[in-house]
Amino acid sequence: MKRIALFAPDQQRLSELQQLLSEYQDEIIFEVGFLANAVTKAKKLLAQNVEIILARGQTAIEIRDSFPALTVVDIPITGFDLVIALEKARSIGSHVAVIAFPIMASQIECLESAVGVTIKKYNIQSRDHINAAIDDAIKNGADVLLGGYATGQVASQRGIPYVQVVCGNQAYIEAFHNAKRILASIHEEKRKAGLIRTVLNHAYEGIVSVDEKCRIVALNPVAERIVKFPPNSLGRNLNDIWPDLRLDRILTNGKEELNGLYQINGVQILCNKVPIKDERKVIGAVVTFQDITKIQMMEARIRKEVYSKGHVATFSFKDIYGSSSAICSAINEAKSYSVTDANVLIIGETGVGKEVFAQSIHNNSKRARGPFVAVNCAALPAQLLESELFGYVGGAFTGASKEGKTGLFEVAHTGTIFLDEIGEMDYINQGRLLRVLQERSVMRLGSDRVIPVDVRVIAATNKNLQQLVSENKFREDLYYRLNVLHLKIPALCERKKDISLYAIQFLNSISQNKLKLSKAASKVLEEYTWPGNIRELRNVIERIVALSQRNTISAAFICKILNIDNSNASSQDIKETKEIVAALESCNGKIGDVAELMKISRSTLWRKMKRLGINA
Repeated sequence: MKRIALFAPDQQRLSELQQLLSEYQDEIIFEVGFLANAVTKAKKLLAQNVEIILARGQTAIEIRDSFPALTVVDIPITGFDLVIALEKARSIGSHVAVIAFPIMASQIECLESAVGVTIKKYNIQSRDHINAAIDDAIKNGADVLLGGYATGQVASQRGIPYVQVVCGNQAYIEAFHNAKRILASIHEEKRKAGLIRTVLNHAYEGIVSVDEKCRIVALNPVAERIVKFPPNSLGRNLNDIWPDLRLDRILTNGKEELNGLYQINGVQILCNKVPIKDERKVIGAVVTFQDITKIQMMEARIRKEVYSKGHVATFSFKDIYGSSSAICSAINEAKSYSVTDANVLIIGETGVGKEVFAQSIHNNSKRARGPFVAVNCAALPAQLLESELFGYVGGAFTGASKEGKTGLFEVAHTGTIFLDEIGEMDYINQGRLLRVLQERSVMRLGSDRVIPVDVRVIAATNKNLQQLVSENKFREDLYYRLNVLHLKIPALCERKKDISLYAIQFLNSISQNKLKLSKAASKVLEEYTWPGNIRELRNVIERIVALSQRNTISAAFICKILNIDNSNASSQDIKETKEIVAALESCNGKIGDVAELMKISRSTLWRKMKRLGINA
C-alpha cells in the first residue's frame, strides 16, 4: 500500500517527476494539485491511508493547516534554482519583480549583485492578490515578472514577460528520501505508541498525562473509571475536570509530589504527580494514582502468601504446663491480655518460655489468622536489624538487593510482631521503633514513602528495662509505649512442683523407650536451681534420654548429668546409691550376693533400690 503522495503544479511537471522517480512508482501516488485543489485531493488521499504528502510552497502550507495530523514534506526552492530563474529573467530585462508567496523566495534580494539585476519583491497571500501585485510592479517599471505557477498563469493571460521559479530535480529526490525516512520513523513511533497504549490500558494504576498548558494528552481506562472523565477529554484542561488535583503547581515549580492522598467520586486514592522535563524546561506532567482499597487488597494477598511460608505461631495456652499458683496466675493474666490489642511487655529469665506465651497470646487473639513474626533483637547487628525490621529500597546501601526488601513490620501486617531481647536493641533503632508505634506506619531505608501497618507488638526481655532507662541505655518514651500490658513469667525455681511435670512431658515427647523418673531423681530435679529454666531442663532431659541405659532414671544418674556431687538431695541417699550400684556391678547383679555383701536382708535391699530408683 502506497503511503506517500507527491503533488506537482501542472501535468507537464508531473510527467517529468514520474520519469525522474520511476524506480519508486510502487511507493508514490502522483497527483496534479495546487493550493485549494490540492487540499481537496489531500482529503481523499487521507481516506486511502496516505501518511506523507510532498508539496511545495504555499500548497504545502495550506495542506498542513487543513490537516494537522498529516505529515507534509516541503520541496524546497534552493538558491541554485533562484539563480537559474534570475539568469533567465535578466535576458529579458534588468528590473525584476518577484511576485510570490513569502515562503517561496525569501532573501532573494541577496542575489542582486551576483546576477546583475534589480529585484523588487511583492508578497502575495492568495491568488486574488496577484493582479494587484502585477499592476504595482508594472507601475514601478518592472521589465519581467518572476514567481510560481499561480503568478505564471495570470502573467500569461495578460501577456506580460514572465519566468517561473522551478524546483530542481535534486530537491524532489531528496524530499522523497526524507519522506521515506520520516515514514519509517512514523511507523516506529506507532509501534512504540502501541506498546505504550497497551501498557496504559492494562496498568493497574490510573494514568493521566498533560502538556505544559495542562491539556490532557493521554489517559488510560483505569483513570477514566476512577475520575469519570467526560467523553472527548483529550485536549481539555485537566484543572477544569479535576481542580482539586492542582497539577498546575507541578507545571510551575517543576517539583514532584509523591504519595498524596485524595478523594474523588467517593474513592480514596494514593497519587503521584511528576513533571516531565526537556533539559530544564517543564514540558508536561504525568499523574499516576491507585484506589487505596485495591492496594490494601493486594497487600493483604501478598502478606497472606508470606504468612503461608512460615510466619506462624505454633504454641497456644494448652502447651504451657503447670499447676503452681505462679504459673496459673501468669496464664490467666496472658489470656486476659489476648482479647485486647494493646502492646505487651513480657519479663522473665532466659528460658522461661516468653515466646511460648507470646505465641499463645497471638493465637488466642483476633489476630490469630494473621502472621506471627518473631525477631531476636540481640542476634542481629544494628544496621542489619534496621533493614530487617523496616525494609529497604533497591540500592539503599552497599550490598543491598537491587529489588529492595520488605521489612518484617510490613510482613506482620494484620498480625503480631514479637521483639525478643528488646533490651539489646540499639538506641537509633529504638527511635525508629518508637516512631512506628506512634505513627502506625513504616518507611523503608532509602525511601520517602510511608507505608501504613496494622501490627500488634509483643516485646520480651530478661533485663531490667527501668534500670536501663535510668542509665540512658533505653528510651523512656519507648519503655512506656511497650509496657502497656506487663506480664512477668515466673522462673522455674519459683514453681518447683511444675518441674517434674515438665520433665515427664519432655521424657514422653523425646524418649521412645518409656523412661521413668525415680522419686529420688524427681527430688533432685526439683531441688536444682535451673538457671536456664525450662530450656535447660529440656536439654538435660535430652541428655538423659541419649545416655540412659535403664528404664528408671536414678538420682545418682541425674547428679552425674547435672555435674553435681552434692546437690540438694541428701548425701546419705547419694552415698547409698553409690554403694548399691558398686555392689551390683561386683556381684553381676545377683541380689542375694549383694545383700550378703552389704550385710542387709533381701527385703531391705529391694526397698532401698526402689526408693533410690536403682534397677537390678
